Amino acid sequence: MKSLLAASVTAVRCLMLLAALVPVAGYSATQPSPFGIEWFLDCPQPALELLDPEVIERTQCGIVTAPLDHAAPERGSISFDITRVGAKHPLARQGALFTNPGGPGLDAGGAFAVHLATVWKHYARQPDWGNTYRELADTYDVVEVTPRGLGSPQGSRLECQSEGKIVPQGDVSEDRSEANLAAVRHNARLIAQACASHPLTPYITTEQTARDLEFVRKQLGELRFNYLGNAYGTWLGAWYGGLYPAHVGRMVLDSNINWTSTFEHASFIVAGEKEKIFERFVANHAALDPGVYQLGDSPAAVRRLFMELLPSVRTALRSSNRYYSDPAALMSAHLLSRWLRESPDSDDLTLEARARAYTFSPNREIEYRAKSMFSLLLQRVREPLQANVPKPGPLRMSAADSVKTAILCNDSVYSSEDQWAQKESESLAKYPVAGSALEARQCTTWPRKIANPLPHKALAELDSLLMVQAEFDDQTPATGAAWAFERTFPASRVQLKDAYVHGVSFSGVSACVNRWVGDYLMYGTKPPRSTVCTDASVQ
Repeated sequence: MKSLLAASVTAVRCLMLLAALVPVAGYSATQPSPFGIEWFLDCPQPALELLDPEVIERTQCGIVTAPLDHAAPERGSISFDITRVGAKHPLARQGALFTNPGGPGLDAGGAFAVHLATVWKHYARQPDWGNTYRELADTYDVVEVTPRGLGSPQGSRLECQSEGKIVPQGDVSEDRSEANLAAVRHNARLIAQACASHPLTPYITTEQTARDLEFVRKQLGELRFNYLGNAYGTWLGAWYGGLYPAHVGRMVLDSNINWTSTFEHASFIVAGEKEKIFERFVANHAALDPGVYQLGDSPAAVRRLFMELLPSVRTALRSSNRYYSDPAALMSAHLLSRWLRESPDSDDLTLEARARAYTFSPNREIEYRAKSMFSLLLQRVREPLQANVPKPGPLRMSAADSVKTAILCNDSVYSSEDQWAQKESESLAKYPVAGSALEARQCTTWPRKIANPLPHKALAELDSLLMVQAEFDDQTPATGAAWAFERTFPASRVQLKDAYVHGVSFSGVSACVNRWVGDYLMYGTKPPRSTVCTDASVQ
């Protein structure tokens, strides 16, 4: 990709030469600042299936070097990546939209900015509301800043390691034996100790990351901080808004974490949301058409069938939101569980052949989904996925997992190990279908017990927030978003009814949402305080 600055390199060099020939009035011993942005002439292409050559042509990337501690710049520096898709018509440029795709610990490598710019071009062809997105693409840059700890410069990457060993552990939703719980506690403590002792960890916080965004805004000369954040990006955006309310332009927070509370609270409300999703999209849906799904003629019967699965199959079904929320996956799980009970020594090839010959449903689409799900679930049964737990052996965590742990543990205060275990047991008893959906158990033993609270008071007074939320979302539940919304009175909210989706804006599921978001970003037109869209095109 060519830099937008490439054409002016020769001119800049000439100006530098002329400056060198001008006599100086006096000598200054002031050293140049070690902080700033270095732009590259060429960038690696982001990992996207469909790349728009025109968007790529106006994309540039670079490295930001910022203070390690913004409160004490003398402590050193940290570097991270930046990607900018320039406005299509630079001479008509009105500003920049900063973006964050979520996480924490997610590095999109600039792909999110490129994706947004590409989507805007696609939406510009819409007959009714395309002009809004044409203007956005023509007049706004899209800027993606890689969160600190994830940058490509090696010295600035957080990677937690230890010679202490991760031990095998089972799914805590199904195996509540003391031996398994002891293994879970051991692994959590090892992760906490390894990450907390890393010299970068104290500076991997959302507060510091928000200050990085302000640093970049100043470096780019932007008068206003316009922003679109998804999921964890809403938490980050809320931090920025609380720290720098006077600089906030137009801010869209999509699929919101409750920034008025803690990450622990966000974790504990997920199980209830998953139960609601199972009831709405699996139990109720399947019971309405028992001849097609063959799972029971009442929601209670479908729920009972789920709870009667083999524990290993239940674990496999819970391992992905895609499986958990689809009645076709439960059909496959039911059959797989039955066959494994009848013939526990069956090999995978035999099971796969039986599934191909089996008729799951008279509905062709559901039949296809069920057969596909069977293979995926069988693989998960054979190779169980332990989310958030590294492989057994010496601890070697990726930068993504390390930054995630640091942010979750540094940003919030958590219960003790014993309190966490008690809450987990209570949650499992109340929401047995959902199982344990908890994250950040390692934070219960985090040595730093004091976390700076998000400055919500200043944020709550902003009149430039637009919140977007699907009615069903088991990664960032609507209940948490509602609490934040009710405590941020000037904000507006657009809710997509009867939709199960995470990341609503620009996902192609609602023209209504896209119109509101586009009009707000381009023209500053906010919807009424609480607005509902009803045109969801996905479950």
